[in-house]
Amino acid sequence: MATRWLPFELHPGTPLEGAPKPFTDEQWPVIERRLRTLARQVGVPIEPPRRNANSRLALEAGEFVRARAGDESSAAFHHAVSRAFFIDGADIAGLQIIANHVAPFGISEDELREAWTSHAYAGAIDISMRAASAAGVTGVPAFGWTGSPAVSGMMEPQRIVDVLRGAPH
Repeated sequence: MATRWLPFELHPGTPLEGAPKPFTDEQWPVIERRLRTLARQVGVPIEPPRRNANSRLALEAGEFVRARAGDESSAAFHHAVSRAFFIDGADIAGLQIIANHVAPFGISEDELREAWTSHAYAGAIDISMRAASAAGVTGVPAFGWTGSPAVSGMMEPQRIVDVLRGAPH
């Protein structure tokens, strides 16, 4: 069964400059510890950000990569941008950051700027968001299979394994 990464805008109301996470200074250490623990359990490095990023244009860029270079390239772009945000603390709403990540897929900064200005790939994000909503996606990560409701949200690794074992083949 092939895996296909689809765009999902977790915080669609986030302004372009980002916004603080909705946790108090007292709540944050517990949240941060949980994120670090879950990430460590699945072998993923993380520096949990204190701010939500506006990911809309990065998602549109991912769809540009998909259109230009295919699903596998879109997945590679997604992973690179996720690392930039969750490890390096990069501003993934910034043109230069995203331009650096689309360049390996043959997309120039000027092409990216034009795609962002025209919102050429916004429709693909909107379609994916409607499909995610219809499948019951409420958080990330999310896993879905054709004809089955999605499973979404931060969960223990064993729960993910259990979900995947029960997935239709």
